Amino acid sequence: TCRESGDHGPFNSWDRQPYLSLQRTGQPSVQMAWRELSHNFFIDNYNLQEGVDNDDGSAYYHTHDNFLVGGNRGLKSDYGGHDNFHYNNVYGYVGQGFGICPQLPGHVDGFYNNTLVMTGTSVGGGEGCSGPGKTIVHDLKVYTPTGNATECGQSPPQSPGTTVHKLPADEDIISWAKTLLRM
Repeated sequence: TCRESGDHGPFNSWDRQPYLSLQRTGQPSVQMAWRELSHNFFIDNYNLQEGVDNDDGSAYYHTHDNFLVGGNRGLKSDYGGHDNFHYNNVYGYVGQGFGICPQLPGHVDGFYNNTLVMTGTSVGGGEGCSGPGKTIVHDLKVYTPTGNATECGQSPPQSPGTTVHKLPADEDIISWAKTLLRM
C-alpha cells in the first residue's frame, strides 16, 4: 500500500506504455489480453482509496469474486482507464461503489452483481454516469447506515435489479466472505 499519500491500495495498475503482443488475437496488436483478478481478500488500511486501483490507462480487467474491505470506493477507472469490469465482489465498509470517468463507446467499464456494505450513501458517480460511454451498472445489493442510497445523483438508485437495505450484521458479512472465498 501507499501509506504516505493514501493513493491506491493493495492492488494498483498502470498501463501507460503500449506494447506489441500476439496474446489477444494471435496477430500483432497493441490491444492486450484480458486479465483476471479473482478470489482475493484485500484489506485497505491507512485510509486508502480502493482495494483495486485501475489507474492511468489500465484496461481489460475482470475483477470478480473478491472480498474487499475498506477504502473510499470499489471500482476506480480514470485517466484513460477503460474496459474494467467489477462483478460478483463483496465490498465491506467501503465509502462508495464506484468513481468513474467517461469512456469511449465500445470501451465502457462495468460494475454489477456486487454486494456493497457502505459507510456512506452514494453508490457512485462521476462523469461516466451518462453519455455514449456510460458505465454498465446493474443488480447491486447495497447496504447503508440509513437504508437509503443515491446512484449518479438519483435517489433511489435507478440501475436495474439494484436493491438498498440497512446495514447487515457483521456475522452476515463474514458469512458472505467465506462463501465467496470458498472457506
